[in-house]
Amino acid sequence: MENETTETSTSGCGSLILEMGALSRLTGNPRYESAALRALRKLWSMRSSLNLFGTTLDVITGEWIEHSSGIGAGVDSFYEYLFKAHIVFGKEEFWKMFHSAYVAVQKYFRHGPWYHEADMRTGKATYWQLTSLQAFWPGLQVLVGDVAAANSSHREFFYVWKKFGVLPERYLLDHQMLHPTEKYYPLRPELAESTFYLYQATKDPWYIEVGESIVNSLNLYTKVEGGFASIRDVTTMQLEDHQHSFFLAETCKYLYLLFDDSFLVNQNYIFTTEGHPLPVLSAWHERLPEAYISTNWTFVKKQKHVRLASAMSMQVCPANTLNTGEYGSQHIESACHVADARNDHRCLSDEDCGVDSTNCRRRSCSIAGYCGLWLFI
Repeated sequence: MENETTETSTSGCGSLILEMGALSRLTGNPRYESAALRALRKLWSMRSSLNLFGTTLDVITGEWIEHSSGIGAGVDSFYEYLFKAHIVFGKEEFWKMFHSAYVAVQKYFRHGPWYHEADMRTGKATYWQLTSLQAFWPGLQVLVGDVAAANSSHREFFYVWKKFGVLPERYLLDHQMLHPTEKYYPLRPELAESTFYLYQATKDPWYIEVGESIVNSLNLYTKVEGGFASIRDVTTMQLEDHQHSFFLAETCKYLYLLFDDSFLVNQNYIFTTEGHPLPVLSAWHERLPEAYISTNWTFVKKQKHVRLASAMSMQVCPANTLNTGEYGSQHIESACHVADARNDHRCLSDEDCGVDSTNCRRRSCSIAGYCGLWLFI
């Protein structure tokens, strides 16, 4: 349109495939999915050599505008849709994209339970801050199977929630203080969303208590005669005369499902980034070539075949040994594992060290120059 900005975000142009793909399946017209897929593939081609993405780009020139990014605002749903598209449509291409991107996030953004921002070109940290939109990440990790890492990050987000009564928009991790201008809470759903996923995965009643705490805070601080109001300043709990649509579409929905998940019983759904359920249907999955259909397979009689499995295909984290089923006692490497830069584990700085496969913790460089899980006192 005339006078329209040519700047868009990674999440803006990379989070179309679920809705457009579903529309193509429902109408029989492939044009919608094709357009979204074209945008997604173009965006993927713009990744750096580290498999990282920037936050904003120019849709006319195809050049990055903001090279610093993380898992929060401007990028969040891009990662979410790569994996969810693989679940809904069964396309291996989406899985390969997500796998590469997820490993890069763990290597360059993660610091213990927190995720900072980094330059997509160098991987060097740029901003050490928590943003409320990052709270969706534990929910995505639950879908991947990285439950231990999801629980670790979720507890830190809830700690900040308890500290202020709600989750502020931006919190400076390096100074342990609120961002001076972004102290608001617009009724965002991401913490409730991750709480719902973690409870579904673990059935740990602690997550019910977290949900109860969120509901109590919303009723105590944000409930007004006409609905629920956004908070302008979490230090004073001053309200704004505004209620975003995502409060009903997501925040209330995830909290409701946390306490009553009967809607989900014996059914498979994937929620879009705006909290709308899409069914997981075999009819929507990509058809395998005829050669892959089981009736065409041949087997060697009386010979037990051991299927090989990888960390990500088995969705196991932390690393453990599966002693039952067709995998026998095969050791499955953790989904969150990132190898050290050098095979001999020597290092010059923490950047040369990866993520440990046994507990999903970031390894650090010792004074002697070796990567490991060192305890600093």
